[in-house]
Amino acid sequence: MPATQPAGTPGWLWMLIGAGATALVFGGIWALQRRRRAGELEEYEAAAPAPALPPPAMPARPVGPPPGIAPKAAPPPAAAPSGEPFEIILRPARIEVTERDIVLECELLIGNTQASAAENVRVNMAMMTASPDQDRNIAGFHANPMVDPAGTPFDLAAGAGGRMPMRLALPRELIHVVEVAGRPMFVPLVMIELKWRAGISIRRFGADFMVGTAGQGGKVGLIWLDRNQQARELAATRYLPRQAVAA
Repeated sequence: MPATQPAGTPGWLWMLIGAGATALVFGGIWALQRRRRAGELEEYEAAAPAPALPPPAMPARPVGPPPGIAPKAAPPPAAAPSGEPFEIILRPARIEVTERDIVLECELLIGNTQASAAENVRVNMAMMTASPDQDRNIAGFHANPMVDPAGTPFDLAAGAGGRMPMRLALPRELIHVVEVAGRPMFVPLVMIELKWRAGISIRRFGADFMVGTAGQGGKVGLIWLDRNQQARELAATRYLPRQAVAA
């Protein structure tokens, strides 16, 4: 990614990409890998929900796991802020841009960092693209994620982890396109909301990620729309909305 901002590029876009690069500074080794015992890692396959498209005002919903994903090695992900009940890692494997939509294939890793088990864990995921209204849209999704859970609910013991292959689609008309140096591009944002039972309480936790081509120095690169493409060298970094950073 160029160090200087091309003429005509919206300032909010470079602030967004810069925020993602800053988050990567806190990257490190996934804490649960030091705690995981043999047999604690369980694999959960995401079931394909109904193929209905979401309304235009809502981001795309998961359309089911792709067959035979073999994710490539990714740069070290951003570490979760301390005190979070789960550690979530998004490993994007492939993104395809067609005339009708964009499709992201990825792997979701979830680790229970709590001292107690998390029961009946439900995962909701959706994808949108970066825009001036992204923080408001992210807040709306986490307040009321109007998508079906991705897969069957599962339990995670304290210190245990699991993984889910995922496939997200977004119709082309819902993509927020930005012109950079005269070329159309976009930045995918993946929103994840967990809901689980802890004793007699129902708890929720969310995390968001920015996805792009693997860049240099911990940055993610742009994804172009001026030609059909299949990007495979991808990276994801944790995105914190402005209100979360201020808090």
